[in-house]
Amino acid sequence: MGSKKGFSYEIEYTKAAEKFFVKHENIREKYEDSIKEFLTGDNPQKVDIKRIKGKRSEYYRIRLGEYRVVFAIINKIIVVVTTLAAGSRGDIYKKMDGIK
Repeated sequence: MGSKKGFSYEIEYTKAAEKFFVKHENIREKYEDSIKEFLTGDNPQKVDIKRIKGKRSEYYRIRLGEYRVVFAIINKIIVVVTTLAAGSRGDIYKKMDGIK
């Protein structure tokens, strides 16, 4: 959990995302650092985050090398970042079909 600029944030993980991050602890650290920079940092534009196009436009993806993490931002004052899925670039968008 972090805070700055008048709001705080919290990162939650789905079971699938947690399973991925257990195997890839270094990617979790990069992800959490990138989310922190994006939400509270002085240079948020350096984080490679894009909105997903199409029917899943409420989700975002963050690029961390060859991996992608899909997440949603919920709430405005206390930002809850729900991490939905994580995986390699080729597989992550296929996994999104299972996200409700």
